Amino acid sequence: MISIYLLLFRDLIKRLRWRFPLLIAWTALVGLGEGISVVLLLPLLNLVGVANANGQGIIIRLLNKGLAIAGATTPLRILVVIAAIATVQTGLAIALIWWTALLARRYQSQRQLEMFRAFMRAKWSFITEKKSGELTSAIVTESERLGGAFTICLSLLASLVITVVYFALALVIAWQVTLSLIGFALAAGLVMVRLYEKTYAGGQNLAPLNAEFQSRLGEYFMGAKFIKASAGIDRATARIEFLVHKLEKTTAIANSLPGTVRSLLEFFALVALAGVLVLSSSWTGAAAANIVVVLALFGRLFPRITTIQAQLHHLNWNVPAVGIIGELQAAAEAEGERQDDSSERLRVDRPTVLTIHDLQVKLGERVALDGVNLTLPIPGLLAIVGRSGAGKSTLVHALLGLAEPSEGTIRLGAHDLAAAPLSAWRRAIGYVPQETILFHASIRENLTLVHPSVSDAEIKIAAQRAHAYDFIQALPRGFDTIIGDQGVKLSGGQRQRLAIARALLGNPVLLLLDEAMSALDGQSETEVLRALEELRGQMGILLVAHRLAAARTADVICVFDTGRVVETGSWNELMSRKKRLYALAEAQSFTEDRATVALESTR
Repeated sequence: MISIYLLLFRDLIKRLRWRFPLLIAWTALVGLGEGISVVLLLPLLNLVGVANANGQGIIIRLLNKGLAIAGATTPLRILVVIAAIATVQTGLAIALIWWTALLARRYQSQRQLEMFRAFMRAKWSFITEKKSGELTSAIVTESERLGGAFTICLSLLASLVITVVYFALALVIAWQVTLSLIGFALAAGLVMVRLYEKTYAGGQNLAPLNAEFQSRLGEYFMGAKFIKASAGIDRATARIEFLVHKLEKTTAIANSLPGTVRSLLEFFALVALAGVLVLSSSWTGAAAANIVVVLALFGRLFPRITTIQAQLHHLNWNVPAVGIIGELQAAAEAEGERQDDSSERLRVDRPTVLTIHDLQVKLGERVALDGVNLTLPIPGLLAIVGRSGAGKSTLVHALLGLAEPSEGTIRLGAHDLAAAPLSAWRRAIGYVPQETILFHASIRENLTLVHPSVSDAEIKIAAQRAHAYDFIQALPRGFDTIIGDQGVKLSGGQRQRLAIARALLGNPVLLLLDEAMSALDGQSETEVLRALEELRGQMGILLVAHRLAAARTADVICVFDTGRVVETGSWNELMSRKKRLYALAEAQSFTEDRATVALESTR
């Protein structure tokens, strides 16, 4: 537990830099202002007839000298000085509170951005191995807890500095009384140790509960259609209810402990102050005025002490986030992709060629691709077909730099993927995934997600090339129409054509479609095929297809099986051999008559 506190403290000093000593000095000034305003009661009490201890004469002389310089020699004028010092101190304290809150929020924002950047720059394998809820929880919930820990840590430092100032003043004024009160405070602290440990344990349990809760919510909302259609609402609700109750119990314990400790401390403090007040004069020999001032100091200090104990509980609750976030971010950074100038573009002269030579890709210990050799002249259209699990999607991941080859090379013109800037390589490829990613925003915002600086004319041209312009113009607000979450207000074919238009905005050398038509109906598929037929003369198109109608018009078809290319050729060549492609066509009942109809529909 102590190591986590040290980690947070080191991070605090590292990020605050010069602000840290300034914060300490500012806090000490606030504490000194508070203490002096109370200690000034000594000469005030002396003037109204309450005697001071002889041993404290030097303090009285110093205060009287300072007050004399300020012209404060009467009770009323001393009161004005006390009020003036308290006013300045209050202003400094309020400014310190605002500055501390700003520093804490800035710290939380920095950690959130650092985590998001680390997660997005990590290798694809890192992201696929983590639950989305775990990553979301780290950025949202755990970073909020970390920000809370940072705020509490700054507040505790401030309280500690002020407490030290108060104790120093109290020791000088009446050390016997002060030591007695310190003894009571230490005894009370030892009693509370177990309660602090219990809060820390609760804080450790909170992170996995939050991650599981957010993961389940995300999954159930994404699968709401299936859950409702299959009468699974009760089961889903039961699982969420179980997690909600666990979170309820965990947080209830944590929220009740600070109040419990505060009540106990108030009891101990009342007994201690009463005991000191009764025994101090006869037992310690301290003068009445000194006892009054020390008790006044502790009277102002006591609320801060109760605040400190409550903050310690909240810190124990939040501080586990330091280790959770640190480990997750470090793991993401260790799995980071190679970085480059994100604005750089890959210079590829056309016509050119995409060449894959002896490619091998391993997913863990499993060989997903082995000895793959492909050539795609650009412009041109190459289709990849095969059964599920044949390695088609792994090839797509390798082409995008998401899966690292164990052996072999991938070249686009003169550029080798292993040596090319990764961002520039990906920018040269227009990627259309199987599941179209669209957001609850306008069509324009969805199209310009990756290329925000494109002009309206470029957007129009991309939409026309993707055969999307006509249906966009028919919508109520054209390109400014809000399409709903995941483009729910559009048909499947419209969503897919928007995805193609978005990919075309970057003027790619290669258009890569990963089973982009697997969920389309016949009419929508025909519209997308017609768009591809026009684009094939302008760029390279690599089409990964499960349904053979999409592959029918390709220049070359490659049949994959168990991670290897088992057959290559044109549609007619492969069908005449009556081997792998023919078997796939028979399995899909894709006869020559249907193939001819599919071909004619694209013309």
